[in-house]
Amino acid sequence: MSRDILLLIILAAVVTYLPRFLPILLLKNANLPLWFRKWMGYIPISIFASLIATDIFFQEDNVQFDLTSNVKLIPSLITLFVAYKTKNMIYSILAGVISIALMVWLT
Repeated sequence: MSRDILLLIILAAVVTYLPRFLPILLLKNANLPLWFRKWMGYIPISIFASLIATDIFFQEDNVQFDLTSNVKLIPSLITLFVAYKTKNMIYSILAGVISIALMVWLT
């Protein structure tokens, strides 16, 4: 491996790591307001929901709300129902995996 490529990899790692590490370093001893900490608590679930929604509803750059053409829509609704009723992560995952497997097998 040439020296330039190694230097490029190291610089890319530093540039990738710095934005993740600097807020932790700078805000380590900061006393943040309660409203801000509550607001920050919603960030992970918001990102996760947006990733899931785009995977479920967008197929081939088109929005698919049709139950017959969108294979992922019914299993996601089943998973949401099981998660809401049981509040159990294992049951939700099992419901999602089984229902998506059945939908793929049936179509």
